[in-house]
Amino acid sequence: MRFLIYLVIGLVLVSASCAGTNKRLRKSRKPANEQVIPKVEEKKTSDEVIPIKEVEEKLVPIAEVMPNPHRYFVIIGSFRNPENAKKHQGQILTEGFSSEILKNEEGLYRVSVLATDEINVAREDIRRIRNIFPKYFDTWLLIQKK
Repeated sequence: MRFLIYLVIGLVLVSASCAGTNKRLRKSRKPANEQVIPKVEEKKTSDEVIPIKEVEEKLVPIAEVMPNPHRYFVIIGSFRNPENAKKHQGQILTEGFSSEILKNEEGLYRVSVLATDEINVAREDIRRIRNIFPKYFDTWLLIQKK
């Protein structure tokens, strides 16, 4: 008798859980005639201002050469591998940039295209690079910790 009661309770529980799954499946199915319209993202206008990322870091010597003493650097590339930084530096040289490679305490190599003590000059250069070279939209400002 107990076995029969347990069997009935088990069947009721299994049946109830399956019924909930079927309802969820039925609700999630789209009718065959319903169209899926892809979401179109708005394009940025040229008037839209993208904020400039500013990061403060301590720079360390590379091969016993002290880092540039300037306070602000425009960074156009960042790499963990120094060889990749050198390749990127060679690429941007062909595009008319002059650059230097900096190294931070965490061991990241930064490719800088401007060193200055004037923050507004650095910010303007970042805006100019972003306008002339859209592929470098992620150019940012490194502030050297003293």
